[in-house]
Amino acid sequence: MTQFPLKINFRKLPKDPNMFEFTIATPALRSQFILPRQAVNNLRGAIEKALLDK
Repeated sequence: MTQFPLKINFRKLPKDPNMFEFTIATPALRSQFILPRQAVNNLRGAIEKALLDK
């Protein structure tokens, strides 16, 4: 399987503590998302479930 660099960053927006900015970057593509706190919590739960499921 070929590996490629992937960089993921996130931060809380300074003007609204309930909004978060996610940036996902590869050498060929960069995507940016602004998500509300509820979506971030749902995403966190989905990631934890995927990591813990066998």
